[in-house]
Amino acid sequence: MTSTLSNPPVLPIHPVDPRSPIPLYHQVEIDLRALIESGALNPTDTLPPETELSRLYGVGRQTIRMALSRLVTDRLIARQAGRGTFILTPPDRSRFYLDQSFSRQMAEMGMKPTSRILDSSTGSLDANAPRALHSRLGAPYLYLARLRLGDNQPIGLQYSTIVIDRCPTLPSHDFTRESLYDVLANQYHLSIGQILHSITAVAADATESDALQVPESAPLLQVNTVTSLEGGEIIEFSISYYRADLYEYSTTHTYRG
Repeated sequence: MTSTLSNPPVLPIHPVDPRSPIPLYHQVEIDLRALIESGALNPTDTLPPETELSRLYGVGRQTIRMALSRLVTDRLIARQAGRGTFILTPPDRSRFYLDQSFSRQMAEMGMKPTSRILDSSTGSLDANAPRALHSRLGAPYLYLARLRLGDNQPIGLQYSTIVIDRCPTLPSHDFTRESLYDVLANQYHLSIGQILHSITAVAADATESDALQVPESAPLLQVNTVTSLEGGEIIEFSISYYRADLYEYSTTHTYRG
């Protein structure tokens, strides 16, 4: 049922624990986030005023404001003059699976994958190369900076360094429309054996904000990837930034006891 500003929902709020090592504002944020995700707060419900939240949580208004600002950043709530603070409809996030290439993932989601080349260059790996590629020092490489799109919507910003000693004509391919992994497999008969990922949350800087069409400091998923061929030889290192408001990563692991 939709509430109004004069009739906010009765919330099962858990007051903060001043003895906890967790900062007070973060305790408030965690509790409100749980209320939203559990359905205790529904889209378009209005939160109580800051003064009431301060009383319920047992903290000052500045603490409440800090907690609410983090929920605003994550697009879980919005604040409007004359309307108050209300719950937003959760974003419709599509899931990426880390065992698929970007192009294949987009195709399976019914979207047309394309890329915009922002930078492309070649050279030989030296001490300034990514640490993951230091075992290949001296090898020729192709550097690609690409804006990844699905149905012409910016999704990710990707910086890739590909070792090309076994695929020397790779720079001649059109990676605005071709999949790197498909080209390696089909044109050079190089099979990917292992892909290692590390994922972290970061805030968009000015470059990422402009490319991905998100506000500065908007949450992004940073994915560092090391790709090896079937024999264990490293062939690629990439750093990718994906919009966290639209996409999430999902992985499944088999429990082995």
